Amino acid sequence: MVFRRIITAAVTMIGFVALVAGVSNAGASTTRSTASQASAASSGVTTGSAACTKYGKNITLNVGFSEAGSAILDGFNSLVGKFEAANPNVKVNVIAKSFTSSLETIKLVMSSDSPPDVMQGNEGWSIDGALWQAHLLLNLNPYEKAYGWASEFPKSALTVNELSANGKILGEGDLTGLPQAIQYVGVFYNKELLKRIGITNPATLENKANFLAALSKAKAASLTPVELGDEDGWPALHNISLFNGWYQSPQNIYNWVFNKKGATYVTAGRIQAATDMQNWMKDGYFNSNALSTTFADAEANFAQGNAVFFITGTWALGDEYAGLHNNVGFMLFPAGNSGKNEAVGGYSLPYTISSKTKYPDCAGYFLNYITATKQAVAAQIASGRPAALLSSLDQHYSNPLLQDMVTQYKKLNAEGGEFNWEDWATPTMLTYSEAQAQLLIGGKITPKQYCVNLQNNWLQYMKNPL
Repeated sequence: MVFRRIITAAVTMIGFVALVAGVSNAGASTTRSTASQASAASSGVTTGSAACTKYGKNITLNVGFSEAGSAILDGFNSLVGKFEAANPNVKVNVIAKSFTSSLETIKLVMSSDSPPDVMQGNEGWSIDGALWQAHLLLNLNPYEKAYGWASEFPKSALTVNELSANGKILGEGDLTGLPQAIQYVGVFYNKELLKRIGITNPATLENKANFLAALSKAKAASLTPVELGDEDGWPALHNISLFNGWYQSPQNIYNWVFNKKGATYVTAGRIQAATDMQNWMKDGYFNSNALSTTFADAEANFAQGNAVFFITGTWALGDEYAGLHNNVGFMLFPAGNSGKNEAVGGYSLPYTISSKTKYPDCAGYFLNYITATKQAVAAQIASGRPAALLSSLDQHYSNPLLQDMVTQYKKLNAEGGEFNWEDWATPTMLTYSEAQAQLLIGGKITPKQYCVNLQNNWLQYMKNPL
């Protein structure tokens, strides 16, 4: 099997250069509108409200939603309401589940006789790759052409959602999904609690030694240093990825994630990263009930002022700002051995269209509306994150926490420090590594065994790829 994941550090930087170039927002100009109409005609796709009225007076789009954070769901529901108001013949039925719950059922749901018309999946082999290979996802190439997405989104936002026609190559071929927003993993901090332990300038925490000293001070003050909710399984993986960034270069991580021959997870750096993760639990830097705390509860605990730090993705930004207002700040994880900041991230969960939908053009119109219009941009800002459009990073955000996030994201990309999710490496890596991370945190396996086990999963896949 030919396997080429071409989302390299260079591609990420190309996407970022385009991001800061300041391409105009979706739906803004007459020129673009005319171009889109021409593209729609050549692609055979009906666009605009006619894309829905062509199917009759009253239709229902069922839409699966699975992102973390109530602010994001609220923003999505508000956006859906605007779509319905502009298209009165369409009723949008949002089926919201937690990410964990969706992972457990999405393949069964999408293979049923009546799947959602639009479904939020996940990049990589485990979800969207498997659905594409089973012919359960619609090829979005005609809609990409009709709506001009190639000129609206960074190339990397589309590339991570492309699969070859035979389903054997990830990173090129046909477009299968589209994200709404930029997101990555960093550190939220409580300003008042930092002052309580003698830290009045959070910028000093960009130094690794100072950051680690702050954890010790928080523990000594009987405060929870870092909130973690890993009952769901995936949050710990994001923390481990940041530890990996202390000791591994993004390219080293890419080589393993993208299945480059000879890559290995069993390195001195990754073993040290797993050791750090385990030691933080042993040393009381995480809350003692981390393994029995859900992500939603951890997010709420931090928003209520019950921890000094919360290491998670920027999808939590809206909820944390709603709870703590100007008392919450956001920073990159401190730089490790390289002296440069590194972080795992990319784009939000992509929306796909079922190959079984009765209303493909209406679903395509809805997908464009929720990702590439001025209404979509406003909804993302209200949710506490920038849209995944080329123009997003050039805007000024009145929400200071969101502005911090965007500023830090520019720094991260300028240093070439972003890398993709490590659970992409094999079709089973997500659920397998979740279970292994919980064993690691619970002291049931050694850091080296954790690394060996993940590498064995990777090697098994390399012997018998899809």
